[in-house]
Amino acid sequence: MDTKQLTTFVTLAEVNNYIKAADRLNYAPSTLAKHIRSLEEELGVKLVEYRESKILLTSDGRRFYGYATKMLDTYWDAAEEFSSLGEIRGVLHIAGGEPIVGFSLARLFLDFSTQYPEVSVNVQTTCCARVPAWIRDREVDMGYIHEMGPVKNDAYISVPLFSEPICFVTTHKNSLTKKAGIFYRDFAGQKFAFTYDNCCFTAAFRERMQKEGIVPASELFLGSVSAVTRSVLQDDRIALIPYSAVPHLREERLVCLDWRDEPIRPLVQILYDRNRRLNPAEKELIRQAQRFAEELIDSDKDSQVYA
Repeated sequence: MDTKQLTTFVTLAEVNNYIKAADRLNYAPSTLAKHIRSLEEELGVKLVEYRESKILLTSDGRRFYGYATKMLDTYWDAAEEFSSLGEIRGVLHIAGGEPIVGFSLARLFLDFSTQYPEVSVNVQTTCCARVPAWIRDREVDMGYIHEMGPVKNDAYISVPLFSEPICFVTTHKNSLTKKAGIFYRDFAGQKFAFTYDNCCFTAAFRERMQKEGIVPASELFLGSVSAVTRSVLQDDRIALIPYSAVPHLREERLVCLDWRDEPIRPLVQILYDRNRRLNPAEKELIRQAQRFAEELIDSDKDSQVYA
């Protein structure tokens, strides 16, 4: 048996599906099936079986799972100890909110891919609220998310990076752009465009509006930042955009309102499964993300936008 076969077996045991395992490992499903057959022939037992519309471990498969994970742990320990084995390669599956992976940390992923061309970085954009379930179900390796504070859940490890304010953007046609000092009360009767209703900073803003008794004229939930931007331009709406994305939207002729009320500052953080061992590529990406955040905060000492 070799590490590829063991990795296939452990991954299949975690996701219970050849297609999902193939996507995670960047192999054809038929190749994974060969890995499993080779292991079964070598051990002389049946390791997996198709049951309840899933690929599940047999009793022997469950016994072997403990040995397989220990052997892989030993392999990764050796890979990290000896540089000749520790070349960073493989496939990283990442999920994150579009403002983070598309704007805030876009340079991080570009630089990492350039530095480590042997690593295939697969990034999916989604609502941050969905990311923990994707990590739990082994759909992705880690998430880069906004949340109003560090995620406190025993199933995950949260790596805080930086917090940033949310800006309110609209077009020059909106009368609020001419007002010095905007507060929640000024939003009465305004039209809004949001990405998702369960986005953490959207939810925080809407809860505060309800608490203040302020009723908007209408609300649209459009999923992507680009769709939100188009709706702002076409219908003179107001959108909530993280600070780091604002410079990229100025070419769309959007302007920031002069917000003076209590700020909304979500925390950008990395999230991953506490019980899953990180491989060298994942550890290196997290290390570079922390360094990226430190440099961002250090370069922003005067304005203190990031913290």
